[in-house]
Amino acid sequence: MHDSIALRARNNRRPVLAILGLLLALAWALPGLVMAQGGAADQPQLVQVVKSNKSFPETLRVFREEVVKAGWSVLNVNNMAGVLSERGFTLDPVVILDVCSGKYSARILGNDDYRPISAFMPCRVSIYQTSGGEVFIARMNTGAFVDMMPPEVAEIMSASDSEIEEIIARTVR
Repeated sequence: MHDSIALRARNNRRPVLAILGLLLALAWALPGLVMAQGGAADQPQLVQVVKSNKSFPETLRVFREEVVKAGWSVLNVNNMAGVLSERGFTLDPVVILDVCSGKYSARILGNDDYRPISAFMPCRVSIYQTSGGEVFIARMNTGAFVDMMPPEVAEIMSASDSEIEEIIARTVR
């Protein structure tokens, strides 16, 4: 009986692992889809981008405030331009924030079969300024992936994505 339970558990993980493998293959093999602005009309964009009319520092500040107001947490801030400038590269500002909502992440991480989805967690949001001075907020287009996920995970990811979308909308107002 123990062997049949172990076999069933292993078989339950296969769809999740297959989805992760497919997503990673897409991200590696189809870099043309990962375009911040523009792209083929019949292909889903892997990244969603929203323009901010605020300055870079103001956009960053307001985004962080809106994350906290929404009950989310900022887990990590990666100042990519700063790190690269220490290595001799000069870039326009790029900050990547890892944000998390426990009410969503706990539902995924609390299920052994869904834990491989942690490779996509926490939610990553990039705030960057172009060489022309425009400021954008970019994030993964969850809608491009949810059909490949188990229904419960798709529901959780969609709900989380809706909240991030609202946080960004409030940020750029």
